[in-house]
Formats: sequence, structure tokens, C-alpha cells
Amino acid sequence: MSAGARFLAWGRLARLSLAPSALADVAAGLVLGGAGAFPQAREASLALAASACVYHGGMVLNDWADRDEDRVARPDRPIPSGSISARTALVVGLLLICAAVALAALVTPRAALWMAGLAALVVAYDFVGRGPLRGPFLLGACRAANLGFGVFVARELGLGYAELRPDFAPLFAGLYFAYVASVSAVARLEDAESDAAVGSTPRIGLLSASAVLLALPCLHATEGVVAPQVLPLGLASLAVLALVREALRRGALTRADAGRATGLGLRRLLVFSALAALGSIPQRPVDVDGVQLLVTGRVGFTVAAVSLCGFPLAVALRKLFPPT
Repeated sequence: MSAGARFLAWGRLARLSLAPSALADVAAGLVLGGAGAFPQAREASLALAASACVYHGGMVLNDWADRDEDRVARPDRPIPSGSISARTALVVGLLLICAAVALAALVTPRAALWMAGLAALVVAYDFVGRGPLRGPFLLGACRAANLGFGVFVARELGLGYAELRPDFAPLFAGLYFAYVASVSAVARLEDAESDAAVGSTPRIGLLSASAVLLALPCLHATEGVVAPQVLPLGLASLAVLALVREALRRGALTRADAGRATGLGLRRLLVFSALAALGSIPQRPVDVDGVQLLVTGRVGFTVAAVSLCGFPLAVALRKLFPPT
């Protein structure tokens, strides 16, 4: 096998098209937990690298765990097709998981503990994350914990002023759980036994995901903020248009419809991260040591903009590395 073909196989196995959203989760968490401040390059790079390792390591292990099913349902996947051996995939997946914890430890020891918990959720999803409830629950927990990792690291590093730290970061993580669980419930129907088994779940999942996105602007600052409230609301509204349109399609939904709906939901993970980053702007200006401190939210806007720039990259990558 040529080097290019091997790279494509590994990219498919690790779902590289989802890399921008995994990294955006942590970046949004960092600026959210730091109330608009961002870590130094070293700590930020380590946190982002740790997230990438646990995420893509989990994807590799997921394919390893599904190798027998894929031989029947997806024989073109890297492991059943023979492009990558099952043993090699297992070793690489485990090494990536371990590397994630080691990289987090270089930030702070307690960050390593958080990452170990996230890794445990990822492994649980890969090996026991089956079923209409358990699978979406575990996957939602994984992505929420990934966002929470960024928040935790920022607070471990003492970023920003304590008086400015938002107290609603857990709400962002909770809504992220709900969003990912909704999309995951739709995604599992791509492998339904028949089109008749798809039912109305895709409609419910898409409408639930839309409601979550529209709820995010309610968590944004409304006093002493440079950007108008209309920015997050407008972004969320634009993001849900396609989701609602797909949910309201006429006629019975098929497995192909579930696949298309899943793609729409996954591509809006970056929008969620951008909205979370915008939520890093403090609720109000405060007095710190007798000085009136006005926070402009420049870092939050930058992280949000970079997250949205990952959208076309993710769309381009999914042609080579399908996300599901």
C-alpha cells in the first residue's frame, strides 16, 4: 500500500474530518473558563493536543470494537478491508488514549485526572455504548466533558479575574450534552434494519438540537458587552434553518435521510463551540482592586471566528474522511 493510501486509511479510521470540532470544543472551554482570557501557548497547545489524542484514539478504538459488524455492514472500512490490521488499530488507539492523559499531566496533575475521566467515558462508549439510550448518553457525556476539560484547565491555571469568571459554564456543558445526544440518536438510525424502523426519531432529534442552539444566546451577557446580543442570536438562528427544514421534510424518513440529518448536526458542532466562546464575555464590568475593568471579549470573538473558519475545512475533509 502506498503512503498516500495508508494516510487516507488512517484518516478514515480516526475520523479526521471531525478534528476541527474536537479542537474547537477545548478552545471554547479555555476561553469560557478563563472569562475571556486564554492560556499561554504552551498550556493551550498541550490541552488541544490532549483533546485531539483522546478524541481520535476513541475513534480508532470504536472501529476496532465494531470490526465484526463492519465486515457485514461496512466492508470498505479500513479494518475489515485489510487496509489497517485490527491489532495495529488497537495498539494505536490505546497509545493515543494514554498520550492524552500524559499531555494533560504536563498542564497540571489535576488536568490529567479530568482527562483520565474523559478517557474512561470514551472507552465506555466504544465498548458498551450500544442501545438507543446508552449510546447517545455516553457520546453526549464525552463531548460535554471535552468542553469541560477546557473550562477546568483555564480555572486550574487561574486565568482571568475570579470576579469575572462566568458561573454558567456548566450550563454550556449541559446543553452540549443535550445537543450531541440528540444528534447521536439520529446517527444510530443510519444502520437501522430497514427504512420503516427509522420512524420519527430524526425529526425529534433535529428539532431538539435546534432548540438547544437557540437556547445558547440566553446564556450570553446582556450588560456591559461590546458586541450586541443579536450576534449570538443571529448565528444560532442561521444554524438551525437547515436543521428545521430537514426535520419538516414531508413523507416517511429513510436511513439515507438519517444519514443526511446526522451530517447536518455534526457540522453544527463548530457553531456550538463558537457560541460557547462568545459566552466567555463576562456578564458585567466589575471593580477589581478599585479599578473599573471593562472586558471587550476580543479573545472570545477570535476563538469563535476561528471555530467558524473550521466549518469549510470540516466540509472539505469529510469528502476524504467521512465522519460516520
